[in-house]
Amino acid sequence: MVGFSYSSPHSNGDPKAIEKIKNKRTIIYPNGFTITWGNDNRYWRLPPQSSNPKESSAAAELLQVSWLEVTCWTDNVEVGKSYRVGFNLSMTAAAFGWKGCEVYIMAKIGKAGKYVYKKVRLDTQCSHQNKFNMPENDLIITVNPLPSSPGDHRLYFGMYEVWSGRWKGGLKIHHAFVEKLGD
Repeated sequence: MVGFSYSSPHSNGDPKAIEKIKNKRTIIYPNGFTITWGNDNRYWRLPPQSSNPKESSAAAELLQVSWLEVTCWTDNVEVGKSYRVGFNLSMTAAAFGWKGCEVYIMAKIGKAGKYVYKKVRLDTQCSHQNKFNMPENDLIITVNPLPSSPGDHRLYFGMYEVWSGRWKGGLKIHHAFVEKLGD
């Protein structure tokens, strides 16, 4: 159709917003997240694409959604090694919808991998305006790719709350992280 332009309501992560620190730690900044409904300014306020994608002070701010899905990935992992994954978050003073709400942090190795996960309640984890890491208890994943996809060592992980149907808002995601354990 001439003149028709389709733009996805979802934002896709920019690989340039991933910082690898001495093969021990990886930081994924907000422009590196894939966010369901992230391109719709009724639901999310994202850092501008023109800014430095590794700007540590810029956060992705959830204004309001009923379907929370924020994902990211890194290929900076080694077979047989274990990693801790999580998100650095804060809540605004106007945060709502989190009471009793369970958020899942899920991770897997390779597209066909099996998820490991932790359930977390944000209302018991945070005080307004203070940053905190989620999950509080480590979510550990060991890189053991499936025999059916031996070359797929990418670590995929995300934060999800898609089951309650409840509207929630006021969450700021400052960055995601992957930390190599041991060595």
